[in-house]
Amino acid sequence: MLAAVLKRPFTLELEDVPKPTPRGDEVLIKVGACGICGSDVRYFQGRNPWALHTLGVEKPNPPDMILGHEVSGTIVEAGDERFEGRVGEKVGVIAYKACGRCRFCSEGRHNLCADVLHIGHDDAWGFKPSPGGMAEYCAVWEDKAVRLDWPVSFEEASQLDGLAVSVHAAYRAQVKPGDRVAVIGSGPIGLMILQTVKAFGASEVFAIDVWDKPLDIAQKLGADHTVDSSKENPVNYILSKTRGWGVEAVVNTVGSPETVVDGLKMLARGGCQVLLAVTSDTVQLDLRLLAGERVLTVSSNNLYREYYTAVSLLKTGRVEIKPFITHVLPLEEVKEAFRIALNKEEYGALKVVIKP
Repeated sequence: MLAAVLKRPFTLELEDVPKPTPRGDEVLIKVGACGICGSDVRYFQGRNPWALHTLGVEKPNPPDMILGHEVSGTIVEAGDERFEGRVGEKVGVIAYKACGRCRFCSEGRHNLCADVLHIGHDDAWGFKPSPGGMAEYCAVWEDKAVRLDWPVSFEEASQLDGLAVSVHAAYRAQVKPGDRVAVIGSGPIGLMILQTVKAFGASEVFAIDVWDKPLDIAQKLGADHTVDSSKENPVNYILSKTRGWGVEAVVNTVGSPETVVDGLKMLARGGCQVLLAVTSDTVQLDLRLLAGERVLTVSSNNLYREYYTAVSLLKTGRVEIKPFITHVLPLEEVKEAFRIALNKEEYGALKVVIKP
């Protein structure tokens, strides 16, 4: 089968690799669509965002990875006769499987498991190339292939992974009905977060970015306020709109030192800022910004059940995905797809999706 293999940083090659044979607990999926996540771009550049964000460590990537964890497709083969009845199903994919044995798994916090298998970026599989969705076929665990029982496109369904991440972030931010929320960064995840917190009952959402295109889409998707932080101080704007009170929650998809500090400055007392991006940059922090029981924390991946919440949000129309899918390219043009993803403003791109 044809697959996009990351040989080493900045070297992505289309190769003919063996078609996966599903193991006893797996099904084989004919990939319908696979999104390029921001983390895929970082893997391409030689970084390991999963290890940095979940474990807090710098970890090198193995060679010969098939990238891609934003996957949707059709089950075409079962690894065990028990699952034969699922052949033909359209599915989305929960992209990781925790060990089930460690302390975190036993506490139901499997998103924090260190001994995890993750499609699209993992060196623990024991064979090369490691599996991912930027290929014609992908083997996944049967219990992580989630049936999609309504007419949703493969492109939209590929974004259920990011939507589940958004659901987890909203829970981490403790968003309650009536809360005001600021979303820093209006890329695909930010746009899904703003819709998710609205579905959770947020009364007012501020979308912040430095580019007018995502802000225009944010407004169409329900943002009450859009702030171009390259032209206007977002802290001053939010404080002026909230009578100096601030917002109850900030979800920060950028994670730069400047946005972390700004996020704390716009928080109301008792509020929470959640980071979805962690870097090795040093943040100079005046601890008085945490006064009044303000909380600074992170959000890592999502719990299994939150993927099903994401399915419900998409199925019921509470979250729209199609408006920010700007580019769809065939697998044969994966190098061009990454070029677009690396230069989004030049190409007017938000979400780039690959279709084998």
